[in-house]
Amino acid sequence: MNGDLLKKLSKISGEEQKILDGCGIDMHLYSDTKTNSVDAEKMLGDNLICIRPHTRFAAFPRHRHDFVEIMYVCKGSVTHLVGKRKITVRAGELLFLGSNTWHEILPAGRDDVAVNFLIRPAFFRTAFDMMDEQNILSDFIIDSLSGKGAADDFLYFAVSDILPVQNLVENLLYSLCDSEKGCEKINEVTMGLLFLCLMRFTSRAETGGGAPRTLALRALGYIDGHFQDATLRKFAEENNLTEYTASRVIEAQLGMSFRQLLQEKRFSAARKLLRTTSLPAAEIISLTGYENTSYFYRAFRKKYGMSLGQYRRLPEKDCKTGR
Repeated sequence: MNGDLLKKLSKISGEEQKILDGCGIDMHLYSDTKTNSVDAEKMLGDNLICIRPHTRFAAFPRHRHDFVEIMYVCKGSVTHLVGKRKITVRAGELLFLGSNTWHEILPAGRDDVAVNFLIRPAFFRTAFDMMDEQNILSDFIIDSLSGKGAADDFLYFAVSDILPVQNLVENLLYSLCDSEKGCEKINEVTMGLLFLCLMRFTSRAETGGGAPRTLALRALGYIDGHFQDATLRKFAEENNLTEYTASRVIEAQLGMSFRQLLQEKRFSAARKLLRTTSLPAAEIISLTGYENTSYFYRAFRKKYGMSLGQYRRLPEKDCKTGR
């Protein structure tokens, strides 16, 4: 991380100085209630997103938020207790926490520098549009914001060595630290790019719900990155599982079979190519991984009620639904 930015984020705050002087965490700074629910109105004001350096030197008691929180560790490490899980987030790593997630944070030292992104629902509209399809990040945030998320929901990405992730997070930090007017749209697009980047590294991710949900997350990432030649057999072998076990867990967690998920991804890729290129339909079908063009034509028409050519001629506003 840039030295000047790290120095700025490492400064001892007034709250931290009081803790060093013998006081504990003052929860009145975070909420007007006695429920240990951190209040968006108090923390964000009228903003859709803001950042706040993590308060060090004292344990932060068990709490939740009425917004999405993303912690990014700039230096050192910070340890969270989420449900029965102990999660140590190290420099360069990200932890997503939903609005229903109860967690506590162990004391951080002077050299443990982290920043929290505090985010309202509306901020994610651009990111969802950019992703263009349902995925684990959008599901997590939508569930979180709609009150459906579980009390132990989290997404943890061990991506400290992934330079594009580091660059995107640092760009957000720079922009939000400067608080320049007119950067809102840039920040929304940057978050969308971060989501798209993280979807490429679901093998580095863990999620609440234990091993089955983490396996489902990895399956989505595998399909997203290898949809042209993805197979259940290859995925199962990579995760030291039988095909039967992998198939059963994926369908139980996601409500769709591996084959259905793969077809959805291939349809999505075909739709995007139809919208953005002039490639012949047969070439598009080949690029999405299908060898049997007749089958793809039939399946596409059955799903969207039209041929590939008719879909290509749809007005842009109708392309997302296919209607």
